[in-house]
Amino acid sequence: MDDYILIANPISGKGKAEIVAERTQNLLMDSGRKGQIKFTTGSGDAKDFAEVAASDGIKWVIVCGGDGTLHEVVNGIATVPDVTLSIIPCGRGNDLASAIGVPRKIEKAVDTLFDGTEKCIDLGYVRSDKGSEHYFTTIATCGYDTEVSRRGAERETFLGIKISGTASYLYAAVVTLFHYKSPSVQIEGDFGSYQGEILLAATGNTNSYGGGFKIVPDAVHDDGLFDVCVIRPLPSFTILRLMVTLFWGGHVNHPAVEISQTRSLKITSDPPVMLFADGEPMCETPATIEIIKHGLKVLVPS
Repeated sequence: MDDYILIANPISGKGKAEIVAERTQNLLMDSGRKGQIKFTTGSGDAKDFAEVAASDGIKWVIVCGGDGTLHEVVNGIATVPDVTLSIIPCGRGNDLASAIGVPRKIEKAVDTLFDGTEKCIDLGYVRSDKGSEHYFTTIATCGYDTEVSRRGAERETFLGIKISGTASYLYAAVVTLFHYKSPSVQIEGDFGSYQGEILLAATGNTNSYGGGFKIVPDAVHDDGLFDVCVIRPLPSFTILRLMVTLFWGGHVNHPAVEISQTRSLKITSDPPVMLFADGEPMCETPATIEIIKHGLKVLVPS
């Protein structure tokens, strides 16, 4: 039986992921480990590869790509016990890798495969009232940042130049301001309830999204709790100023911002709004978000 499967998105990192994945495969084979490499060609491939590998009894899944590829893989292995996830960050965001301490330098990230330590972290679970189920590792959002995620995923261009990474998120955030309309929602959690219009509501297992925006700066990925950030509607120019402070979490002191903790969250709205998590579309409200304490085993630097 194979020891591992290496799942890579060959277009991540402007094609760097394919080269890194092949080099990693060679290093693993030279070390005596047995496994195969699988390159994705479209949406859903990473999840399918992970599901098949897990059902075949493979206990080590390595992801070479960004948070989108990682999101698919996690949804393929989330219900399978004793599977260990490893990350070689090659994407635009890499927020989970940052949260668990995986180095951004590819060479050092690959070293973690050989001398890392297994650790259990929390896993997010989303269930819509229509019956769909999803898992996530970083932050689930609805509102303004959901629309920003959607636009950022489209990799828009500015003056004919394709934008990537954190810059694409910033550009999408500015563009979204011109047409965004705050939805009216009801949010219920351990902290009580909130009802009214929101700019956004972010439910975080980790402290950042979008490649380093610290929307819930004190979130801890293994404490069994979500940190929830609710921001009430604000004028456009105030949003722009507040956005700058997201790099270090300074927004938490603004009077329109509320930070709470909870083990679960129920979100309803009229009309329904879309939830995103790990930068990927999940489902429409109404939906329930729950935390699975220590529900995912990952490999971290020793």
